[in-house]
Amino acid sequence: MRRRSKLFIIILLVLTAAVIIYALFFMGRSSETTEVSLPSPGQTGGVSQSDAPGLTETSVNAGNVQAVLSGLSRAESYTAAVTVEDFWPGGSSSQELQVWVDGGRTRIRGEIGGSTRNVLISDGMLYIWYDSVSGLLSMPSEQNSDRWMRAVSYEDVLSLPSENILDAGYQMYGGTNCICVEYIEDDESYVNRIYVSVSTGLLAGAQSTEDGELIYRMNVTVSDLMAPDASLFSPPEN
Repeated sequence: MRRRSKLFIIILLVLTAAVIIYALFFMGRSSETTEVSLPSPGQTGGVSQSDAPGLTETSVNAGNVQAVLSGLSRAESYTAAVTVEDFWPGGSSSQELQVWVDGGRTRIRGEIGGSTRNVLISDGMLYIWYDSVSGLLSMPSEQNSDRWMRAVSYEDVLSLPSENILDAGYQMYGGTNCICVEYIEDDESYVNRIYVSVSTGLLAGAQSTEDGELIYRMNVTVSDLMAPDASLFSPPEN
């Protein structure tokens, strides 16, 4: 009986040690939290880029891409050119936007209806004015500037059910190292694909299809990560 008791204690200690080792080295390394190693970005469009922090070597896939995206953060200040295209049977349209961002302030400038529209979002206020028309529209607003850039808010992907993510990976897009995600929202006939820059955390491009037909595409070229001139974020006087 004494030998059996000693043997039982030894087995119990071995099992306990095995559980501790497993907890220390293996728990939490599911497919959703796998860290990702991405090649060192270089210089693109005059913007200095660097590695995304906290990424180690493995692949980006549909199972872990939400965890990867959650580790990115958008550059706080930048200047960019945005091209937005819409497609429909027998036709298309294109719009060019200039975008300046500094902290919580965003200025968007582009042609619309034959005139140049300026949109400024700053300190909880929305300002809209046109170069060719006097007058200033101002109102309190908590709207995301992505709407006015006609951009996809890629952070929405983080709250999607995992089964809505169709594919994900790492690839170059427009000369920028990006995480690519293909997903559906509520309607399965619409499929979105987004490209998020690893180094800046900014959307580099996006496209949407309906029943396999391209209906929307946007491309973003970031030219500067320095804070834009402060005068850009002052609305005109009435």
